[in-house]
Amino acid sequence: MPEISVVINVDTRPQRDEQTGLFNGVCNEDFLTDGVYNKIKFFESFDIETIVFIDEHLPVSGETLAYLMKTCDTVVIRKHTSEPLFNDNNYLSALSLARGKYVAHFDQDTACFTPDRGPVEQMISWLEHWDYVSYPSHWSPKPVHDDSFDHVWVSTRFFMCKRETLDFTELRWMMADYERCYAKYPATRRCFWTEHWLGLIARDRGKGVFYPAIDGTYLIFSWGKYEQWLLKRLNEYSYQKVVDWVNSKGGIGYPNDVNA
Repeated sequence: MPEISVVINVDTRPQRDEQTGLFNGVCNEDFLTDGVYNKIKFFESFDIETIVFIDEHLPVSGETLAYLMKTCDTVVIRKHTSEPLFNDNNYLSALSLARGKYVAHFDQDTACFTPDRGPVEQMISWLEHWDYVSYPSHWSPKPVHDDSFDHVWVSTRFFMCKRETLDFTELRWMMADYERCYAKYPATRRCFWTEHWLGLIARDRGKGVFYPAIDGTYLIFSWGKYEQWLLKRLNEYSYQKVVDWVNSKGGIGYPNDVNA
């Protein structure tokens, strides 16, 4: 059994190199190749399995598919549908494939860099006290300061947890009925998607969700703007050179984005 399952949800929507709002993040074919390698490299020296789940809008190119089949342990292609909650179904389907003791989940437009194995070891130690660890935040231990929420959600951009924490029976039950979900898990603001269901269960269990502080010891961020082939270059940089590059672009902005 692998120590860590690295689960990556990707899609093949037409290229869009600037985020334009909720559910309209950056899309680039780089994320299926250099983006996958970027996440494997983050867990270098750990025993991992890599799972890539593709929501296929445009056909996956033969070259990209060959790379994924060579690089990853599990590759799933699901043709895109417009059914309700299609994205949440894709998340849960991808996560359910994990076999490791720990699960690290990434959205495709998230990038990650570390100088050594120390930050991942720190995340694993935090999971003795928290159900989920998410990306480094300016508003640690939360993703943002927003008093309208009485729970902390689990960002699908990045989170790490013990595999045993994921209760798929409960999650499917929550998905099935909006009113029933919030009757059991009351919330001042009701957001009906995966990261909030995970957060509500974590709140109910009493262990919660932790967003560590941004301290420069490692980087996890999403793209507000992206430039073709940029990940290939960054993957070859030293960690300090990546930090310098991120700072040259204004650093990590709200909520967790870098503008290339």
